[in-house]
Amino acid sequence: MLKEWLKSVIKLLAFFFLLLALWLVYQEIEKIGMAQIWLYMKSTPIWILGLAFVFVVADYIAYSGYDLLALKYIGKKVPLSAVIQTAMVSFSITNTTGHAYIAGGSIRYLLYSKKGLSELDVLKIIAFESLTFLLGMACIFNLSLISTSLFHLTRIPSEMNWFYLGSFLVSLFFVCYWFFIVKPKRKLTFNNITITAPTKRMTLYQLFIGSVDMLATSLVFYTLLRYHLDVNFFHVVSIFLLAQLIGISTQVPGGLGVFEGMFLYLFVHTPSEKAPILAALITFRIMYYFVPLCLSGLFFIISSIWHKMRHILSFD
Repeated sequence: MLKEWLKSVIKLLAFFFLLLALWLVYQEIEKIGMAQIWLYMKSTPIWILGLAFVFVVADYIAYSGYDLLALKYIGKKVPLSAVIQTAMVSFSITNTTGHAYIAGGSIRYLLYSKKGLSELDVLKIIAFESLTFLLGMACIFNLSLISTSLFHLTRIPSEMNWFYLGSFLVSLFFVCYWFFIVKPKRKLTFNNITITAPTKRMTLYQLFIGSVDMLATSLVFYTLLRYHLDVNFFHVVSIFLLAQLIGISTQVPGGLGVFEGMFLYLFVHTPSEKAPILAALITFRIMYYFVPLCLSGLFFIISSIWHKMRHILSFD
């Protein structure tokens, strides 16, 4: 009963944050005018869009590393082609809709069950990948924030409390995770399910894959923004990742509105910056979320039809 009540509260909060974020972003768009934002979007050259899309493709390829490492952790073997297909489809859906355990888990189970994996295996994969994601975010966020602070780069964020809080939380997670890794008894038991911590070597692989993911995602947005504004890479990355973390934490699908609103709040210092930043944010949302979702959905439909046709033909 308590769990159901808690789930309902979380859903209501997520819906509230979604409405609030969309309203705030709408207010900013109304002040600037969609026509001005559209001018910035149209003025982005094809080669910039192409370069940004290269980073999108690189990031979605890197997603396969999440699944490959997770499969190695649980001791299961799946053909590489099936891993790449499953990773790309499930991540494109999870990135847009959120709820990794529901949306991503359902797709993974649907595809991996054909390869002999159980529901428990899929849950372990998702939990392992969540840790990999957080490790990569903690690493790149802190490195970018340290680089921004130590080298006294221009346009240091005025709302540093947000960054110190974010840095403290991700650093605390990072330290606790490593403490769990190095201690003698590296096992946790919960509801008769025993979780064994990855080895130190595997944790380093997690750091690498998660960091590549964070860098590739950041480069997609930075490429789009850098054409219109002279901004520092480390400064953009630190704000970008913090806004992403806040967006994910609200349980809003894909951080829609929350990510954009937080980035505007933390980054913008002058009104003239809002139009190009909103143009970059909207273009990023389309290229990184909606385009892969449509492509993976189309691929999934065609693949399903093809498998059914093969089954019918082989039956005949």
